[in-house]
Amino acid sequence: MEYLAAVYLTAAVLLGAAGAAKAVAPEPAAAAAARLRLYHRQWAVRLLGIAELVVAVCAFVAGGPVPAAALAGLYAGFAAVAAAMVRSGSTASCGCFGRVEMPASRRHAAVNVAAAATGLVAAAWPVEAVDKLFDGQKWLLAPFLVVVFGGAYGVFSWLRAKSEALPASSD
Repeated sequence: MEYLAAVYLTAAVLLGAAGAAKAVAPEPAAAAAARLRLYHRQWAVRLLGIAELVVAVCAFVAGGPVPAAALAGLYAGFAAVAAAMVRSGSTASCGCFGRVEMPASRRHAAVNVAAAATGLVAAAWPVEAVDKLFDGQKWLLAPFLVVVFGGAYGVFSWLRAKSEALPASSD
């Protein structure tokens, strides 16, 4: 179960980081939503970011199927948006991580689909709150969290490296 928890909580860290970035700087995500003709008010993007952050925190603190299902739903929506951006041929930033320039790519959509699937699996086989994962061996919590946060940083860097390899747009 700890393997599922590691992957699921890695997705939660990415969700929380993206949510915090959108809450602080909603403009890039609002602009991306406007390009797709989606509702794009900055207050709504900021509220979405806060919701992402709350779901991520609940995944760590409360555990269980509700945050996992919410995480799956959010990532499924983001996968659809990323796929729409890829299909449109846009090289503009998706706004997922606030002001961090990161155009949507197939890689981006695939990560969102994988995270949604992980959320569904974690909802079916609920992951406990982090403080209950290693009841008998609390010393394992620190290396576990290093793996989770390191994995999230690795995925973020992998997505970012892909976007930095793209040629600059002429806008």
